[in-house]
Amino acid sequence: MSPMEMRAMISQRLEQKLKMTSQMIQSIEMLQLPLMVLAEQINQELIENPALEVEEPGPADDEAEREDLDHRDDEEFERLEQVTQDDEWEQYLEGPTARRYQDGEDPKRDAIASTPAPELDLRQILEEQLGISEADVRLRDLARLIVGNIDDNGYLAYPLEEVFEAANRAAAEAAEKGSAHDGLGPVSEEEAAQALELVQSLDPPGVGARTVEECLLLQLERGGSNGDFETRVVRDHFDDLLHNRLPKVAKDLGVSLERVKEALERIRHLSLRPGLVYSRSEARYIVPDVIVEEVDGEFVIRMNDSHTPRLRVSSTYREMLAGAKRGSEEGRFIREKIQSARWLIDAIQQRRSTVERIARQIVGIQGPFMESGVSQLKPLMMQEVADQIGMHVSTVSRAINDKYMDTPQGTFPMRYFFAGGFESADGSEESSKSVMSRIKEMVDAEDRKKPLSDKQIKEMLEASGINIARRTIAKYRDKLAIPSSRQRKKY
Repeated sequence: MSPMEMRAMISQRLEQKLKMTSQMIQSIEMLQLPLMVLAEQINQELIENPALEVEEPGPADDEAEREDLDHRDDEEFERLEQVTQDDEWEQYLEGPTARRYQDGEDPKRDAIASTPAPELDLRQILEEQLGISEADVRLRDLARLIVGNIDDNGYLAYPLEEVFEAANRAAAEAAEKGSAHDGLGPVSEEEAAQALELVQSLDPPGVGARTVEECLLLQLERGGSNGDFETRVVRDHFDDLLHNRLPKVAKDLGVSLERVKEALERIRHLSLRPGLVYSRSEARYIVPDVIVEEVDGEFVIRMNDSHTPRLRVSSTYREMLAGAKRGSEEGRFIREKIQSARWLIDAIQQRRSTVERIARQIVGIQGPFMESGVSQLKPLMMQEVADQIGMHVSTVSRAINDKYMDTPQGTFPMRYFFAGGFESADGSEESSKSVMSRIKEMVDAEDRKKPLSDKQIKEMLEASGINIARRTIAKYRDKLAIPSSRQRKKY
């Protein structure tokens, strides 16, 4: 064979690929659904799938008996599959509709494609953008951790170092023990800054900001050179803008007062809450997934199953499958409906189990809050819970999305219980929400003729054993919509 001659050859190659099956997609979708939306979807499935039915309450309501029935149902379904399998069925088993729609036309898939996508929240929108980002895998993983700590307004809810504190602590503990660590590993300040920069490059402009000033600057940077003067005004004279000291700004920049007013008018058109563009504004009833109750001095949880009926595969359809002729159109239809019912039941059970495991971790850590309220809320990062239950932090973030917990202190979003914090002088930890509560109490009790400055609030918190920076107090005031002492003063 000459050097330029080419020859076609057939060869085999073994490789592993991660493929999202229909079951995996359905489980992820179910995991993210609020309880009432889940109930609506179950009702729709009951209408569309005759092989799915509601199990009426009866003597088998005992949990152990119900699990035993589930096990026997699974065994029976597997036996029926073996009975009806021949060469044609083996090809069909590659997917519920793979054999039936060989020409590529799948009515169910077409229906899904034609159905408007469910409304996504801000964090889901950001995760989708990260999924198509050209950044390296590690940087995207770090950015996802930041996204999980962005509030509905689009701001990074906690200091950057707190976001990665749990990951660094886990890596340090693993290093001390000399054991392998499969988490994010140690995160340097440079990596954290790069991850934040990646998040701040996403849409909507201004997302990932830590302050209002940074939010405005991020939006102005997207405008290019057209916003150079406005950028200077915000960057160098933000405090003067807040206090309406426009003549001072004009004098310092060497421009006319009219020029400053024009810049201020453009700045006013920027968004102070960029995340609200993806907010879900429709009115919805809040129904908690988890209920926490005090029983004999201990806090116990139970899942709210009142809106989700217990489902099962129809025994009539199982019998019909057993009697169906091999390879018949009727047999394929029955098996598809039974398989779809089993997938739905499994996805609902997986959702319930995941939310329950996360809830148990929250209650175990936040017991003092359950007893005494927000003043006893402990610092808790999602990465800590993810490590405890052996899940990825993004799974925890999805699982708590739009989920609520009914506690002795009221009903709260499950995301509420995750917060950074501070170490007190006595070695105990105070959550950021607890500190914010204290600041609000101080301001509510102050003399408005002599309002407390941030420095005085800092000194009062330090006297109670909490070391906190003045800039952090200013940030918390902003979150609480508390004006500065100058703006609060009454003459």
